[in-house]
Amino acid sequence: MATALQGTTVLVTGAGGGLGKVIATAYLDAGANVAICDINEERLASARSELEGTGRFAAFNTDITNEAAVTKLVDDVVAKFGRLDILVSNAGMTDKFDPVGSVSKETWDKIIGLNLTGSFLVFKAGVNAMEKQSPPGGTIIQIGSTASYHGMSSGVAYAASKHGVAALVKSTAGHYGPKGIYAIGLLLGGMIDTNIQDSFAALGGFNTEAYAQSISANFKPEMAIKTKDVAKYCVFLADRGIAESSNGSLISFNKNYPVA
Repeated sequence: MATALQGTTVLVTGAGGGLGKVIATAYLDAGANVAICDINEERLASARSELEGTGRFAAFNTDITNEAAVTKLVDDVVAKFGRLDILVSNAGMTDKFDPVGSVSKETWDKIIGLNLTGSFLVFKAGVNAMEKQSPPGGTIIQIGSTASYHGMSSGVAYAASKHGVAALVKSTAGHYGPKGIYAIGLLLGGMIDTNIQDSFAALGGFNTEAYAQSISANFKPEMAIKTKDVAKYCVFLADRGIAESSNGSLISFNKNYPVA
């Protein structure tokens, strides 16, 4: 087994399934200690049965919109593995493609609460742990989207949340880079094997009229990026020199769709 990241501890949020689980598995295969969190106990149980045999894996049921729960999560990871080196802020959900005139306050609050506020709480707990450990330092990777810079890839709530996490990356990079804590955003294009259908189900479907006006309506399977390639890039960013050189970057990873 590869051991390039032996002794490195990684936490991936929203990783009971989909992209997060693929990322977590790639870090495990590279030799890292890996912790995941998710709010879905069924997905967590499946991940535990598949990955616990490595002896370098832990899974926690955590609501990342709850500050106390996020703080406890990071404390538990550090207690188990000794430190936190890499944090992948992956947990999130899509919206219903509603534009500003028709999005409900309930949907807005749910999307902003998970995608933006949840990411903020994860960053906060992660930075605080990375600052006080010895030696200090670490890398935070935020999973963003083409909606982090493009207004017609999604509805307004998702676009606002993903624009927000881009700012979270840049602010964190500026303030904490000199302390050896680096922040990078991966702005992902469309994928096939993710949990997107769960998001639509939780929100009661989607706005077909608004969707038809979005660039997503033209999306075809051949335009999809592969989750395994996203995971490879996350492992690449585990290199401290690469992370330092990439600090503050918002990296498009989208097969050039929408066209640059």
